[in-house]
Amino acid sequence: MAQLWEELGWVDLESYLRKDNRAMFPVGSCEQHGRHLSFATDYLIPVEIARRVSDRTGVPVTPPLCFGMSLHHMEFPGTISLSADTFVAAVRDIIESLYRHGFRRVLIVNGHGGNIHPIGTALAPLVDVHRDLRVKVGHWWVDQEVQRVLREHFGDIEYHAAAGETSAIMAIRPGVPKLERAAYSPWVEGIEYKSPRHWKTYFPHGSAGVDPKRASAEAGEELIAAAVDRFSRELQEWSKL
Repeated sequence: MAQLWEELGWVDLESYLRKDNRAMFPVGSCEQHGRHLSFATDYLIPVEIARRVSDRTGVPVTPPLCFGMSLHHMEFPGTISLSADTFVAAVRDIIESLYRHGFRRVLIVNGHGGNIHPIGTALAPLVDVHRDLRVKVGHWWVDQEVQRVLREHFGDIEYHAAAGETSAIMAIRPGVPKLERAAYSPWVEGIEYKSPRHWKTYFPHGSAGVDPKRASAEAGEELIAAAVDRFSRELQEWSKL
């Protein structure tokens, strides 16, 4: 049975920490995901992955950080972004809290590309100061097996609110996608940093990559299962106390 912070009390975690010091921390964002997906996409997926991993491993899952560094999506109404500095501080404070209570091995399950660099910035001083702290960071869509599934079904990897993320949401929240209004633009390569203005110009629908109308719940289940397998292995590689 999955061990979720929202269903546990301090007595439960005190007991858990006598025998183990691993935890999972889902991180996402609250940002536009095309015309067809909700703002919750980037935290719904890592939360579901972490829940399934917990069900398999018994490692508890913290509440998600539902807001991320999403400044590049701010031209789309409803996106709520943290500044990079605020996001870094939030990740740092959450990991520090876990460390204070005795957690020494933390798996961050990340669902948003804009969080990748700020997470690294947050962790660098933490693991330097706390020499016994070990942190793994999993960006779920980056796993090789996940990317194999994406290519097998869609011929390409995921970019944003495209067939891959849409498939994952169809698998875990089938009532959310509104595919009848989905539209997308091909990804635009280049080394120039994509600001909010670039995003609205290049990807006016908010979706970039593979046509989301090609998505399926079956593909989504395969994607989620591949990520769950990977992160379960990563936790199991950390031997127990």
